[in-house]
Amino acid sequence: SGRGDGLVLFNGSNTSTESTAIYQHWLTANKGSDLVTGIVAADRRKALVDYFRDEGSIMVATEAAAEGINLQFCSMVVNYDLPWNPQRIEQRIGRAHRFGQKHNVVVVNFSNKGNIVEQRILELLSDKFHLFESVFGASDEVLGAIEDGLDFERAISDILNRCRTANEIESAFKELETQFATEISREMAT
Repeated sequence: SGRGDGLVLFNGSNTSTESTAIYQHWLTANKGSDLVTGIVAADRRKALVDYFRDEGSIMVATEAAAEGINLQFCSMVVNYDLPWNPQRIEQRIGRAHRFGQKHNVVVVNFSNKGNIVEQRILELLSDKFHLFESVFGASDEVLGAIEDGLDFERAISDILNRCRTANEIESAFKELETQFATEISREMAT
């Protein structure tokens, strides 16, 4: 237990001048080694993760960092922009909460309280994660199975496109919640 070092914030770009300098330094330091693949995107990602692990304390990451990197030296994940798909949130958290993690991982999700749609998305995501955590331990397999049965992202997008008033939004989310509850019950029965 306790808190380790390192915070990863999902929002932003890795093409800044500082990121480029970190990448160039890493290329020079690792020239001739097996670490350099010659694939710019992969090498840049490795350079930024290495820098974050060894020298940084905060990493601003794009959605691309939600998959394929290990950040078990990091103890805090901040979702500045909240994806509509709960599996993407789970993937983000999974970057830090993985084998080798020595500290509790704190997750902070930002949302716009003035945006009714975003608040309802957060409520649905929160309900979904609490259910899976208590029943299944929030496994990717179960999350994936439910996502296949109910295209959550498309449903949210549809609500955003067709609803204009607070009442329309609330009604649409209640309907989605009913579909959501039916799908969860079906998955729990199998």
